[in-house]
Amino acid sequence: MFRRMGTAMRALLTALVVGGGLGYAVAQEGTDATVDVVKVEPMGASAEEPTPSPAAQSKTAAAAVANATASCGAQSQALQSAKREKDIIRATCLDDKLSRCNANLQNIRRREAALNEAIAEGDTGRSNHEFTVIGVLSRKFKMLAQAANQCVGQDLFDTGDTQVKEEVDLFAPDENPAVITPVPDWPVPYIPPPVSGVN
Repeated sequence: MFRRMGTAMRALLTALVVGGGLGYAVAQEGTDATVDVVKVEPMGASAEEPTPSPAAQSKTAAAAVANATASCGAQSQALQSAKREKDIIRATCLDDKLSRCNANLQNIRRREAALNEAIAEGDTGRSNHEFTVIGVLSRKFKMLAQAANQCVGQDLFDTGDTQVKEEVDLFAPDENPAVITPVPDWPVPYIPPPVSGVN
């Protein structure tokens, strides 16, 4: 392609490329550009937080297992109540949540035993890992409890029969809204015919 171009055309193309690059470089040097730096915090536990002591880890794990056991027990009672009331939809939903809760309860108990074993052996890395998993499972139990509460549904919020109280403002107008006042007919405006020389 360049062989067919004349020397004038090559010189023009070279001048455009060099001039464009030089103009871009001058434009970059002429601005007062600043760079904003935003510090991004990692999700989850920060690396700067100290890990709890083994005794605190064991105590927190025991509390998480106790809360999980209580949550599964409450869901079991709600399921039994739904079965007594023969509410199939609620019973099916609660049965699903209870089976998930029981599976996670077995998992968190195994993790608690593994945590206590790691603490007894003095394995800090394994105990920190088990403690983190127990924390994740504890949050999962909270989500399962919320889902089970949604299964129960409107029964928790049923307030009984509705009662209506009527209060009349003292400054309300005395007019009867059922009576419609007649609107007077407006006169139809007379528009004169256009004036033109053609009929």
